Amino acid sequence: MIFRENGRKPVFIIALFLSFVLSLLILQRKHDLSLLTDADHTKHAAKKPATAAKEVASLDSEQIKLPVASIKALQNETLGFEKVYVINLPKRTDKLDAIRLSASVTGFNFDVIQGQNGADMSPKALPGPFNDGPQRDAIVGCWRSHMQAAHTIVNNRLSSALIFEDDADWDVSFRMQLLRFATGSQWLLDTPPGSTPHSPYGDDWDLLWLGHCALAPIETDSRRVVLENDPSTTPFKHRFNMGAIPDMTIYDNTTRVVYASDGGTCLYAYALSYRGAQKILFHLSMSYYHQPVDFGIHDMCHDHSRNFRCIGVFPQMVDSHRGAGSSSKDSDISKGEEQDRKKGFSYNIVRSTRLNVGHLISGEMDKIESQWPGEVPEMEGGVKIRFREKLEG
Repeated sequence: MIFRENGRKPVFIIALFLSFVLSLLILQRKHDLSLLTDADHTKHAAKKPATAAKEVASLDSEQIKLPVASIKALQNETLGFEKVYVINLPKRTDKLDAIRLSASVTGFNFDVIQGQNGADMSPKALPGPFNDGPQRDAIVGCWRSHMQAAHTIVNNRLSSALIFEDDADWDVSFRMQLLRFATGSQWLLDTPPGSTPHSPYGDDWDLLWLGHCALAPIETDSRRVVLENDPSTTPFKHRFNMGAIPDMTIYDNTTRVVYASDGGTCLYAYALSYRGAQKILFHLSMSYYHQPVDFGIHDMCHDHSRNFRCIGVFPQMVDSHRGAGSSSKDSDISKGEEQDRKKGFSYNIVRSTRLNVGHLISGEMDKIESQWPGEVPEMEGGVKIRFREKLEG
């Protein structure tokens, strides 16, 4: 009311100016708390719980030299992609609840791609004769679910999208990991110094493979972005993979590498560009195909005649979670020996978001737990990033 009174224009102007200054201060404060470093989990324990995983600080100690526009894009609610999707079967509301909660404390949003039941699909819709067997319907349903994700990207003409499976888990420092990964991917994609690519991850990529259970490098490409002194790296003896991986014996226990990939196994988390999604639909849906979907995406990366450019990371930044309770809940594709699990666990994740979600909700950053207490040393100085044109011998 006071701002509308006659003769009070100076008051109005002063109040407007003060409001503008206050807005700038608030925006600056939000920017300062937009990322999470590995070395600073305890400084902001009393902050609001829903954004606990955004508590952070300076990038100087991390040696991250990304364009300002790329850093801002990586801080958005879709992690630098145009969209984030989670593939989820409608009947698995338990998995959807869990990953929704994990995303909320990490500070990103996602839309759901409805998982498909292979038994409901017409044989005429299949690109080839998927082999009969006890897992056929699950394999067909998984294939179609991932095709639906690619279809959605193309249908909506999205520049890029990150796709999670609904049992995915990641470290509580996931956002900081993505900044390091983007630093590496921009370099591997030959981003000119001083330029700003359209994607904060660089341009001219088809797939970014963040979550897997094995990921081979291209043998003829020895470039590596080496992330040293990284406390979110899984110790050697706890790494679990089911296929070819880079030679890590030349690095210490706390080193992660980003590299051009020749293909992998498992699709816990990966990003597709618009062009990449087009190629996936052409080769794995329109063309003759009859294998598990991750085999097909492996071949997309491996067959260089398809001009499908894949960038990956090892150890993986996303893997699968196995919750407490009956182990029969773990997979919708295969059934192993049923066990009653007292506590959940995640493969290859040091400080699991799912296992720490209670602390994150409460803002108890000083109580964040490692899956392997005492096995990851305390580190100083932040992660060191090195760019290697050839492998160390």
